[in-house]
Amino acid sequence: MGHAIVLAPLEAFNERFKLALLIGLLLVAPYAFYRIWRFIVPGLLHRERSLILPMALMSMVLFALGMWAAYAYVVPLVLRVLSGFMTPNMVAQIRLSDLLGFFYNLGLACGVVCQLPLVTMTLTAMGLVTPEQLLRQWRYAIVGAFFVTAVITPGDVVTAQIVMGVPMTLLYFLSVGLSWLVMRRRRVRPRSRRWKVPERKRAGRRETGSERRARRAAGPRDRSWWWTSATARRWWE
Repeated sequence: MGHAIVLAPLEAFNERFKLALLIGLLLVAPYAFYRIWRFIVPGLLHRERSLILPMALMSMVLFALGMWAAYAYVVPLVLRVLSGFMTPNMVAQIRLSDLLGFFYNLGLACGVVCQLPLVTMTLTAMGLVTPEQLLRQWRYAIVGAFFVTAVITPGDVVTAQIVMGVPMTLLYFLSVGLSWLVMRRRRVRPRSRRWKVPERKRAGRRETGSERRARRAAGPRDRSWWWTSATARRWWE
């Protein structure tokens, strides 16, 4: 595609500043997430804490993989395909801001597309979709994937459509497999958190002083954020 051109005195400086700002945001994102997590974790139940943290970490990893795929795979491929529409009388002189903006937009799109496995797992955990439903729609998924690649690579470029459509199709079937794992875990999850009736109540006897002190010291079974309030402790005692 040749070299990028600069048409304004401050364009190179502005693009360097934007790029440095984006890289800084990406580098500081894990620490910012850690501080936000430390702030909200006291108000979450045990089940919410066990779900949100892995989902957030997985989302960041998938987004980073999508950005890397856009940089190393998608953007060069799209530029090569688009350069095929040029005639010998044309000269490619792309403006720097337009080239970087194209990369930012396509990288963001790839990062969002890579969230498909996480979205599928979340919907399966909520009971909104099942792996069987996703498998029944595999034909529509393949057609949709190749339709998107046809829009991205216009014209009669079958090779580019296949090269970009196959990874999207594999990503969909990977999402189906992860959805099956989530559904299997839901079905075999033990009910260890169900409230058990104490032996003394089943025997019909009253609670002794030592048992009462031990119960108060142990606290409730679910040590969530409300247990830290004085009202909850007074209610428990």
